Amino acid sequence: LSFAKDWLTTNSIIIVVFFFCSCEDTVTDNTNISDGFDPEDWVELHNPTNETIAIGLWEFKDENDDHVFTIQEDQILGPGQYLVLCKNIVAFNDHFPDIGNFAGDLGFGLSGGGELIRLFDSNGLLVDKVEYNNSSPWPTEPDGNGPTLELIHPSLDNDLGENWAASDGYGTPGAVNSVYVADSSNSIDSAVVINEINYNSADE
Repeated sequence: LSFAKDWLTTNSIIIVVFFFCSCEDTVTDNTNISDGFDPEDWVELHNPTNETIAIGLWEFKDENDDHVFTIQEDQILGPGQYLVLCKNIVAFNDHFPDIGNFAGDLGFGLSGGGELIRLFDSNGLLVDKVEYNNSSPWPTEPDGNGPTLELIHPSLDNDLGENWAASDGYGTPGAVNSVYVADSSNSIDSAVVINEINYNSADE
């Protein structure tokens, strides 16, 4: 038998990607509406540890405490796994039909102009946060031009714009980021991380 451990004992899950679109608000990476590609907003969580982590009843929020998405009670994240949180499951699945590990609907979008996004455990403790922006030192290409925002390595501080890059294509939900850099500095210890972001600047 294998048992999912509490993140406080394994120190693991982070936000590593987000997708956002210039015509709507969303956090994760970008959407390019001009070519009809619009999976709407999504955010990718990543477990970079060697332990399985129980993330049931964890909460994802933007900077408005009334905007809350609660992860289903039995959700776990295995070693190296990803979970995509979608604003619109149908839209996301239409554009990424091969991705199976996703959850939603978020019930809210993310600001294309930048904002704070947060991940809390089931006890209300802050696990990870990213205050992203659409101006330097944050990558500017994802703001409605197609790419997503990708963390270049999960050990880096994901609250610093210089540790993010614009993805190749429309991002890599559920997989290693397209701009992954094997050798990194300024590393931090974190539980589940926010790894990739897709946002849409029209939804505020």
